[in-house]
Amino acid sequence: MSIHAYLPQDRLRAIANGISLPDRTSGSALFADISGFTALTEALREIFGARQGAEELTRQLDLVYSALIAEVERHGGSVIGFAGDSMLCWFDKTGDGDWGSEGRALRCAFAMQESIREFPDLALKICIASGDARRFVVGDETIQRIDVLAGATVVRTATGEGLANKGDVLLDEGTANALGETIQIKEWRSDEGSGEKFAVIGGRESGGMDQIHEPNVFGAEMQSVAPIWHSLKPYVHRAVFERETSGQGQFLNEFRPCVALFIRFTGIDYDSDSAELELDNFIRSVQLTVSRYEGALIDITIGDKGSYAYVNFGAVNAHEDDPRRAVKAALELRNRTDLRLQMSITRGVMLAGAYGGETRKTFGALGDDVNLAARLMTTARENEILLSSYVYKAVNEHFTFEARPAVMVKGKSKPIPLYQLIGESRRRAVRLQEPSYSLPMVGRQAELKRIEEKLDLAKEGKCQVIGIVAEAGLGKSRLVAEAIRSA
Repeated sequence: MSIHAYLPQDRLRAIANGISLPDRTSGSALFADISGFTALTEALREIFGARQGAEELTRQLDLVYSALIAEVERHGGSVIGFAGDSMLCWFDKTGDGDWGSEGRALRCAFAMQESIREFPDLALKICIASGDARRFVVGDETIQRIDVLAGATVVRTATGEGLANKGDVLLDEGTANALGETIQIKEWRSDEGSGEKFAVIGGRESGGMDQIHEPNVFGAEMQSVAPIWHSLKPYVHRAVFERETSGQGQFLNEFRPCVALFIRFTGIDYDSDSAELELDNFIRSVQLTVSRYEGALIDITIGDKGSYAYVNFGAVNAHEDDPRRAVKAALELRNRTDLRLQMSITRGVMLAGAYGGETRKTFGALGDDVNLAARLMTTARENEILLSSYVYKAVNEHFTFEARPAVMVKGKSKPIPLYQLIGESRRRAVRLQEPSYSLPMVGRQAELKRIEEKLDLAKEGKCQVIGIVAEAGLGKSRLVAEAIRSA
């Protein structure tokens, strides 16, 4: 079993040593974004077909992430989380030595850029920011507790990544000033919105950077994790933990139809004392709501233009009506929080399963429609829910909509049709013709109780089928009539 690989390295080490990580910390955040996976996915599916293409893509993903994560660990960092083709890493200031977290993070960035060259179809851009940050653990422990790195330092990595080109390594001003003359700055780039400046690094001075100590802060301690599965369980999604600990192995990586729901939320001050409680309450609400429709919260990202949550329907449990489930969940979430929300829902074929390296991985669903959902989310107005045309076609009989002007998004050659979700359709229920029975029904209490239980589940959005089989004249029609009245 590789349950431990679903946790950040520093969280895993803290659990193994029986200690807690502070919620306020200082260090350097490294945001690494890999490009080229979407094109590679399509190419492999075309060459090998869906099943073998999924296997080959998973192998490529594991090779890439193993190489990159190895460098993070070698330089004393931890992979806090994944978001699609990117990952957020943290280099804590504690025990940094002479060069500090800034030097270790930059050295790691150069090593990661060197590693990605082994994969000519892919490219990497990296941004490093240094300063104070918050470490939260949020979510319902019966579903999954999730590590979150938040604060202005993390936001700056997202801002800088937006200014980076393929192959770039960018540093915020604080990191560049801390490293001083040990780095070579090619140019400075500024973000128009925030005015923040980022240095594009062209190389490192051989006299100083090569002397940075590279402690392997993991190693032997990782071996002590195996006996403490009960402590790791809250940090791994319930479905993933149950499958991997039951002897079935991890989920098979495969291309499958899924629905992506992206939720941007704003209104939390991550430097406030109440931030963790506010975020925890919202994430619990998301988890509990989507779990009723058998969806799964995949990840949480703290960004420069608000934070967002990625929810998937179909990656863990697949249903024919996943689009409808996603829409109903989105409507519920909109009415359950005081935070400002922007949501989008798309549908398509995605690679679902576990991906990452041997020592750090995640469970998720990747694909072009995931990227599309993330981009459409940014075009939504406050408290608006936008649907792609594929989702609209699947659910238009059950909900009301308004057409929105088509928009151009990155990676698409044609405008994308959009539909704004208004609410559920108010249609008159179709009453089945039922015989007239003047006397009350006697007996069948067990059968009626079972029918009522199934009706309650159906009201929660869980499809149910009731079969009534008996010899002629034993009361099937009478029981059906009673079930119709109960409905």
